[in-house]
Amino acid sequence: MMKLFFLIYLLAGPTLAGILMTVALAARMSNNTMYILIAAGFLIGLPVAWFVAKAIDNQTAGRKA
Repeated sequence: MMKLFFLIYLLAGPTLAGILMTVALAARMSNNTMYILIAAGFLIGLPVAWFVAKAIDNQTAGRKA
């Protein structure tokens, strides 16, 4: 499951960071606030990737190849 987690995090972390960066740019926030939001996006990506990987692993538990 860890390989799946890391693969999903490679997609989820930068995506969430990019979304929050776009919000910061659209709201004309300061650079410090933008950096904090980008870091928060990467951190929020961790539990998101974990829950998605766990759900995928549970759905495919009987289908190991």
